[in-house]
Amino acid sequence: MIAVFWGGVKHRSRYAGLFRRKCPPWYDGIVCKTTRGRAEPMSEFLAGAAERDITPEPGVPLWGYSDRTCAAEGVLDPLYARSIVFRAAGGTVAMTALDLGRVPMRNACERICSRAAAAGVDHVFLAATHTHHAPVMEDEDAPYAVAIENAIGACIEAAVARLRPARIGLGRTEVDIAHNRRRIRQDGRCEMLWRNEARLPTAPVDREAAVIKIEREDGAPLGTLVHFACHPVVMGPSNCLISADYVGELTRIVREETGAPCLFFQGACGDLNPYLDKTPVDEGAVEAMRAVGREAARAVLVAWRETTVRAPEAPSVAFSEQPVHVGTRWEADDAARALFREIHGDMFERYIDKLHPDLEVPLGVVVLNGNLGFVGIPGEVFVHYQLELKTISPLPDTFLCGYANDYHAYFPTVRDAAAGGYGGTVASYVGLGAADKLISEGAIAVGRLAGRLRPCCTPENFVILDALEADTRVPSTRSQPNSPL
Repeated sequence: MIAVFWGGVKHRSRYAGLFRRKCPPWYDGIVCKTTRGRAEPMSEFLAGAAERDITPEPGVPLWGYSDRTCAAEGVLDPLYARSIVFRAAGGTVAMTALDLGRVPMRNACERICSRAAAAGVDHVFLAATHTHHAPVMEDEDAPYAVAIENAIGACIEAAVARLRPARIGLGRTEVDIAHNRRRIRQDGRCEMLWRNEARLPTAPVDREAAVIKIEREDGAPLGTLVHFACHPVVMGPSNCLISADYVGELTRIVREETGAPCLFFQGACGDLNPYLDKTPVDEGAVEAMRAVGREAARAVLVAWRETTVRAPEAPSVAFSEQPVHVGTRWEADDAARALFREIHGDMFERYIDKLHPDLEVPLGVVVLNGNLGFVGIPGEVFVHYQLELKTISPLPDTFLCGYANDYHAYFPTVRDAAAGGYGGTVASYVGLGAADKLISEGAIAVGRLAGRLRPCCTPENFVILDALEADTRVPSTRSQPNSPL
């Protein structure tokens, strides 16, 4: 059968997905996807989790620091692909977190999606944790990159094979490990505060971590999804060992304590660093990284233990992927090419290839059970947008995931673009206001997928609710902390 999802943008590019069918002509903005092999809507909420080691052999080039002079000399902690597959009325989606600096190249992502489709998955939501101690993924034909791609596909297949009736709940906690690394001076220019060991106050910062707890019907832990925003750069370029940085320590501890895989979805950390940024190896980098991971894990585990779960009242899975035109802020003339070559070195050609006014990027959205939303943006988004999405989304429980489904460097605010600095001008090429457009389209997609925004009028659209005169307090529509969904 055909499941129809409101997408908001006509799908003409290769980013539109692999499983789309021709849309009906009566609505210009529909995203259509097929749901595989189900004649009747499902009444159950199913979930399955799996993980696969994707650690390459030493010797691979490491992603993340332009001033790093070494290839990988060994392994400090393993890298993983982790996937939780959800199936309910509407289809099957694989939420997949990767201990990489960026997701694989777009062609590789499409091959992963195609393999997942053969296993019964309608949509794959791929996101990198953004460690700076994982292999370079731009050379998609390198043997290690091919091996990682295959392991990701196998991980999703294994999660599908483990689908079982499940229950779900959402918890929240605060994690105080990050600061905003950009300070805008009175003259409007940016100065970088890379490291902040004194924990001086900075803004904006989002200290909220979401903890999504999934159990089987018998109460056995099935998996945990953690959403939080902070660059995984406790260790700096002097580290030549493969590592997931503090995220690896966090997920390892949570897995050991809960007995089930822990997936970390990186938030909008484009301007957020750990207080102990880029600690040199000879000054205790490994110990600092583990301490930061432990601090985050402790907070996550408190929320996990306090979170109750239940079977959803109306199980559903909805998803969309649409190409959004963002253009570029720089012209690809000779002067720009010379400057990009000087700044980005070997990456010059890859950046220049993306400097064209018709640039589109994929916007992936997933809504579970009509009340839990994920918006995936393919790059390093500034935290302002994470906070804004929480405010404007029709679903109070909506989370912005960076580094999702592709990679297009930094997405600064217009103010930050004008202020300059790293991420404001350096390492950013998408058009001005690109993230504003993506956040708006993402919130609209969440509302449509959740059934909160419809393309036609009904009497219910015009119902006006008045607060009781005797009680003017208006309760928040946001789900209470540590509650079932």
